[in-house]
Amino acid sequence: MKKNEFWGLLINPYTRLAGWQAFALGIVFILLTGIVGTFANVYFDGAIDIHFAEKATFKNSFNFLGIDILSVFLALSIAGIFISKNFRLIDILGTITLAKAPFLLFAIASLLTKSPGAEQIIKNPLLIFSSASFVIVMLLSIPIIIWYIILLYNAFKTSTGAKGNQVVIAFIISLLMAEIISKSLIIYLI
Repeated sequence: MKKNEFWGLLINPYTRLAGWQAFALGIVFILLTGIVGTFANVYFDGAIDIHFAEKATFKNSFNFLGIDILSVFLALSIAGIFISKNFRLIDILGTITLAKAPFLLFAIASLLTKSPGAEQIIKNPLLIFSSASFVIVMLLSIPIIIWYIILLYNAFKTSTGAKGNQVVIAFIISLLMAEIISKSLIIYLI
């Protein structure tokens, strides 16, 4: 594999994987992310959110991840109907599930840090700067979320086969809707 091809696959693996294969591999990443995230006291509780918790549980970790996938799937599927009449729902489900893979890196990095408690941070917001590892992990979240959004965009574009500005506009609206749906479901169900 050429170096350029490797980097291309990191932002668009859907040239090689889609549908059930992407879904199966994505499920493996989600299971690992949920397990490691729980031990690291990290929740992925929204379409594009990452939060530290006082004491994470497996139940909440996997509920949040399931809601995240469901929310993004619903939003992108509905948008796909409007911009493309010729796509398979399994392609969207598979590609968006695989897109969640970068969050495993954040979960692993979070194992190596000690997060100040939420109550402590509320009392003294500058407390977050007392732990260098915590600051590094928080800075790491920025490229990981950007990578995830790029993967989601490429998943949506590849799955629908649509081109042009309509893909960008539909994707942005869908991502905002997915965030609203996920937060609403989390508040309502959990």
